[in-house]
Amino acid sequence: MKILTASVLALCAWVYAASTAAPEPPPLKPYAVLDTDLVKEGSTLAASRQWKDVYWTLNDSGNKPNIYALGPDGGLIRPAWVKKYGGIAVVGARNVDWEAMTADDKGNLIIGDFGNNMNFRRDLALYVLPEPWPQDAVETHYTARYLFRYPDMKRFPPEKLNFDAESLFFARGKLYLMTKHRSDTFTKLYRFGELKAGEMNAPELLGRFDAGDMVTDAEADLDGGRLAVLTYSGAWLFERPSKGDNYFEGRKAFLPFRAGQCEGIAFHGDSLLITNEEGDLFRVPLSSFKLR
Repeated sequence: MKILTASVLALCAWVYAASTAAPEPPPLKPYAVLDTDLVKEGSTLAASRQWKDVYWTLNDSGNKPNIYALGPDGGLIRPAWVKKYGGIAVVGARNVDWEAMTADDKGNLIIGDFGNNMNFRRDLALYVLPEPWPQDAVETHYTARYLFRYPDMKRFPPEKLNFDAESLFFARGKLYLMTKHRSDTFTKLYRFGELKAGEMNAPELLGRFDAGDMVTDAEADLDGGRLAVLTYSGAWLFERPSKGDNYFEGRKAFLPFRAGQCEGIAFHGDSLLITNEEGDLFRVPLSSFKLR
């Protein structure tokens, strides 16, 4: 009888836990698919600051040092006169592990070569290149390559693998980076100062935040007032605080969802565009986020 009672109690506890557990987030339905097989593992989505409805992406490690321009419908933007097109080659660059890209306010694209799965890299770098007009370019040249290190990383590899990154964004004249942790669900926000070629640059650590999952991309809107942060299980929307630029201290909202391995996010009017590695394209209204 005691065994039966224990079993019944265990069953009741299981039923209670199942009934009170958070419901599984709904799946997103793609509205388009990337219309190209050149983007095999799209690792970012960056809105152009020069060309309307142009979004940039790239492939990560093991692929060519090329970038690709897309329209909001998922169509590849390319020169019509090129018969065999392979993207826009960044001449002289090396794709060790490209994971992110963003556009600054001076007509440049900035590529984050900072994928660092095992946290042992000492050659983390940023490439800066003039943003090309995608309908008339098959190659471009970078104008600067900046090496950097994390100021709080003291060992290679560290005890905790929290120095990978897949997120780079530009806001109000500054460049920011967010980490992807493998030992917890936090992310850290860093801000770069003046970048210097030929030196080892170190960004400033601004803050940390429990995102609930690994962070895979981020982008600020044009005026830097809002920051969208993508994870494997949803997206965060932060408002810049009234003082300082640690976005984690501002008002925040979250939208959980399931959409495969999502790794690209960008603002598009009153919505966010999101891409996954399978090439699906999703649109999420900003009004669907709930305050936390």
